[in-house]
Amino acid sequence: MAARSIRSTCAPIRRWFVSDLIAMRRLDLHPARNLRNPQRHLRALSRWPERIIEQLPTPEQCAGARFWNFKIPVYAKLVDPPHATPGMQRACIATIFAAAEAIDRSPRRPANCRVACLVSTPPLFQSEVTLFFDDDYFRTFLPREEGQRSYYEGGWVEDEPAEAGDISGIMPPAPPGMDFHGGALLRQYDPAWGPKPVESTTWVWAFDFS
Repeated sequence: MAARSIRSTCAPIRRWFVSDLIAMRRLDLHPARNLRNPQRHLRALSRWPERIIEQLPTPEQCAGARFWNFKIPVYAKLVDPPHATPGMQRACIATIFAAAEAIDRSPRRPANCRVACLVSTPPLFQSEVTLFFDDDYFRTFLPREEGQRSYYEGGWVEDEPAEAGDISGIMPPAPPGMDFHGGALLRQYDPAWGPKPVESTTWVWAFDFS
């Protein structure tokens, strides 16, 4: 169970960006500083749905792959607490939706895949658009009906279905044809991380496999 839970909330590792989008994706190295001109960053992010088509893999690159993903190209401060506002997070999720819709409607869309959005909270920085070529693998990201916990030396990890109301305040309308599959809440405890478990949730939206 532990391996499945960690995979369910940790984003796939393959990343492909054109150079200007790579420059936009930055970790927060100075957490105390405010992000200058967040509206400018949101305007830059709004162009992502147009540019993501240029990054689509070729049939040769897709061969044998279970997935192909595109991390949201932003500064962490734009999407993560404590700097991100609910309005900024909602705008970023709307752009993730728009990028997924652009792929699903594009004539360059790879065949035999499912276009999905994996949105992580409370930090949105790990959110992404993912092409799943293996539908069984896609289903490992969906929430279980009941939670489970597994123990390892010194700690434990558990997952359970998340409450949809937890994301309702920042959730924009989904594009037509893209279904909401709920969220998987992951708790991980390790004394090296502090006295409290670390929580994160992965929310899943997806178009049909085609």
